Amino acid sequence: MCPNCILNQAGLQPGVYIAYGICMLFFVVALVAMWWAFRNGEFEDMESTKFDMLDDGDEVRLSSVARARVEAARAKAQAE
Repeated sequence: MCPNCILNQAGLQPGVYIAYGICMLFFVVALVAMWWAFRNGEFEDMESTKFDMLDDGDEVRLSSVARARVEAARAKAQAE
């Protein structure tokens, strides 16, 4: 709102209410999408995604070695 509108105590334009409605619609859609993702287990295994990019076709050895090293480092950190 412009300073002149505030000084004259003008009301909000109808476009602002439409913009607020659209923002609320996007917010509700985002909440529903997050709820759906959690219910379907999309966030269950977030660790394997970073190792899957190391796989080049049939040879999956690099990914498994990296995963084993990370798990060993975590086990060592938890033991300390």
